[in-house]
Amino acid sequence: MLKLVAVYLGAEGLGSLGQLMSLITILSLIAGGGITNGVIKYVAEYKILPPKMLHFVSGAFSYASYFSVALLVICLFFSGPLAKVIMGDVKYFWIIILVGFAQYGFALTNLIVGVVNGLKETRVFAIIQIVGGFLAIPVAWALIAKFGWNGAVIALCVIVVSPLLPGIMVFFKSSFKGQVKLLALRQLPVKLLAPFSLMLFTSAVAFPVVEMVVRNYLITSEGYHQAGLWQGAIKLSSAYLGFFSMFLGYYFMPMISEQHDKKVIARLVFRYLAFVMLLFILGGTVLYVGRSFFLVLALSSDFKELEELIIYQLAGDFFRISAYVIGYVAVAKAATKLYVVAEFFQSIVFLGAVFAASFLYNGVQGVMLGYMATYIIYFIVCVVGFWIYLGKSVRRLE
Repeated sequence: MLKLVAVYLGAEGLGSLGQLMSLITILSLIAGGGITNGVIKYVAEYKILPPKMLHFVSGAFSYASYFSVALLVICLFFSGPLAKVIMGDVKYFWIIILVGFAQYGFALTNLIVGVVNGLKETRVFAIIQIVGGFLAIPVAWALIAKFGWNGAVIALCVIVVSPLLPGIMVFFKSSFKGQVKLLALRQLPVKLLAPFSLMLFTSAVAFPVVEMVVRNYLITSEGYHQAGLWQGAIKLSSAYLGFFSMFLGYYFMPMISEQHDKKVIARLVFRYLAFVMLLFILGGTVLYVGRSFFLVLALSSDFKELEELIIYQLAGDFFRISAYVIGYVAVAKAATKLYVVAEFFQSIVFLGAVFAASFLYNGVQGVMLGYMATYIIYFIVCVVGFWIYLGKSVRRLE
């Protein structure tokens, strides 16, 4: 998708789609109440108790459905004002309505993926993602090539919803078929899922909203080209960070969720922190050394300016994903207050760092330097916080 937009619409076109990409990112996370991590946690815990697990999945499906209907109603009734705020013009109201309908597809996909990963069915998860991607690419290509910017808008929704089709096929072939029911509001597992909703809402709103503010600043001060360069860097890093995030969310988190011994948790965190750091260093080195080739391959020649700046993005991503290894302990243990504070902390630090760096460096360079500084600080804070969480037990590790 990123390559198609970069080739057909260039850096300016990608820059003009930036706000919509942030909106879709937000909705893809909070669709259905943002309960994916909660579903993973409790399916992993209840899998040895099938009746309890089935009742929970029915509750999660109902929770997600009611939330999605409420969100759709908001999009329908407030499409004009939302389009004005997000896209800058009321004429884009149809986009808000489109994503309002699409977000129910996001919700069902998130639910299916959560159940699959709670059961640790890694192969099934991979099939859903791969098949969904292969189904979406030709459709997105046709939409962008024929309809340009408007086609790209529709294609963005198609890309996110595409895993739903293979996901539904997996559902109908599983033991869950006929077992998942829509429950009444009073039967919803609100106490179990609400903390995860709050955590995902925070993730979905805090940092993406700050990105919107920074993008508007870039557009106003430097133009769509600079905003497009930064959007290209963001989407490129999202591509490889997505791999790490899926690994942490769908493999590492259930493992931590099952543990209650802090010494065991510490061993797992340090082991996987070292693994993630080493893997990122290897991959990041290859990307940096071959940046002239990879930037044109993944984006287009319009993004050549990123060759001198990508090192800042890579450094920031290294510390970001390293911090997230520690952060997933808070998710696994449903430490809602800590997670919310951490999300707002990184967002505020990023905004402050960007504007501070922009006094010295113009355009996208200042933004990327601010990003790098933010996650160096955030990683240090996470390490200190984890050390406090472990207390003295970490010193007794063998």
